[in-house]
Amino acid sequence: MSKKAIITGSSSGIGYQYAKYLSKQGWYLDLISQDQKRSKISEENLSYEKANFHVYDLGLKESINSIINTIDVPDLIVANAGIAINGVIGELNPDEKEYYYYLMCGGVIDLIEGYVPEMIKKGSGRIVIISSIGATTAMPKSSLYSSIKAGIHAYGRSISSELKNENISVTVSLPGYVRTNAHKRAGLNHLERKVPNWMWVNPEQVVKETEKASLRGKSEIIPGSVYKLVRPFLNFKPAMRAWRNLTKRS
Repeated sequence: MSKKAIITGSSSGIGYQYAKYLSKQGWYLDLISQDQKRSKISEENLSYEKANFHVYDLGLKESINSIINTIDVPDLIVANAGIAINGVIGELNPDEKEYYYYLMCGGVIDLIEGYVPEMIKKGSGRIVIISSIGATTAMPKSSLYSSIKAGIHAYGRSISSELKNENISVTVSLPGYVRTNAHKRAGLNHLERKVPNWMWVNPEQVVKETEKASLRGKSEIIPGSVYKLVRPFLNFKPAMRAWRNLTKRS
């Protein structure tokens, strides 16, 4: 019997590649995206009969409630939906901050906790949370994004320990710069020009390494060998200066 996965942010980037990866293994997929047009394009590109496509704004609590009430409990949750946020402290208004926090942290928690009791009854399940290397690294002018990703990282690690005895694995993935359209949509096109090639990883690599870690029951994974190597040094002052110079606008 084929297993079933829910993937959020599934119309592009890491989410789409996760759907593509699982489709090759015959999974039933519930694919959730906020954008109707991108969802339709991903449906055409994926061309997979075992996939259902849903359009929800995951920054809204009612969307999360609707998903939990209408989509059956999955064997795997991939919480990937998100958006790049860039701006100096105090730049975002309260409504924007509340929306982003729910989209990438509070809503992820509500989604997972809506399904976990049924997963416990089944006696099995996997959860993958896509966070960011920014969860553990100082990110000037991206403090809100960093704090959101840090929050969901801490949540994921905690429930990973809590659910281990329930035969439910929780893996938090901490990718660095990933070649997706997220930066363009956030108006951060300059990053593609300024950040060197060795600092980028492909979404396919993120999915492959993350899924491998999840199947092994690992609580955390940093995709890409370069980020595994440099992570201990990312918060040193020379690294911070280099990061600011690389990412600042011309």
